[in-house]
Amino acid sequence: MKTVIRLKTIDSTHKFALRWIEGGKDISEYAIIADRQTDSIGRCGRKWTSVPGNLFVSFIKTFPDYADLGQLSITTACAVRESIGHYLPDDSHLYLRWPNDIYYKKSKISGILLAALGHWLVISVGVNVNPVPSLSSAISIGEVLKSFDGKSRVPTSREMLPRVSADIEKWFDNLKDLGFFYVRDHWLRYINEIDCKITIKNGRESLCGVFSGIDEFGRLILKKNDRSIFVSSGDVFINEEGITVQYE
Repeated sequence: MKTVIRLKTIDSTHKFALRWIEGGKDISEYAIIADRQTDSIGRCGRKWTSVPGNLFVSFIKTFPDYADLGQLSITTACAVRESIGHYLPDDSHLYLRWPNDIYYKKSKISGILLAALGHWLVISVGVNVNPVPSLSSAISIGEVLKSFDGKSRVPTSREMLPRVSADIEKWFDNLKDLGFFYVRDHWLRYINEIDCKITIKNGRESLCGVFSGIDEFGRLILKKNDRSIFVSSGDVFINEEGITVQYE
């Protein structure tokens, strides 16, 4: 595994990684892990609730010349799903949601954030190892294990780090050697929303339609009024009744 920078407390491993690259000193491939984050961020600049003991890690990697950011986002989601699944007796309810969230049944268990800076790539991964009491929509590895038999040992975030790192390397190799269509086909196996009516929210804008998959760049394909709309960023909300939903 690449060199690991371990921090007790930091505002955000993602912000730390970007500052490290911008500083231009001793830039190499690193994994930055923290026990606690005080100002963590998620996609679209939102706050990510950081409960001590959960996994907060940012990987600094050379931006590969065989893929773009959308493809790398989908690939990373496949990798982290595999990592989490390793600790569960049954991973059949471990789903992916575009662009790169990971859910157990209907509750979010992991989020991923990617950023490109020059020829460097920052991949930030958050995994709920322990419960997040303030978020009713979240679930943790510990809670999932308890629902099975209550006896399985919950991994620590530091134990998870080498596996997540190795799985990301493995899936980047798959992307390079087998191509994005291989990755896309695998990703689609764990999606629940195909052919479902959804709402995509991006900032204050929202768009409704039918989720029809992703294209060769990792963009979501939304069918609306017999035409295809290709969406590069946003959040997916399930809209089973097919009506426009207002989100705050």
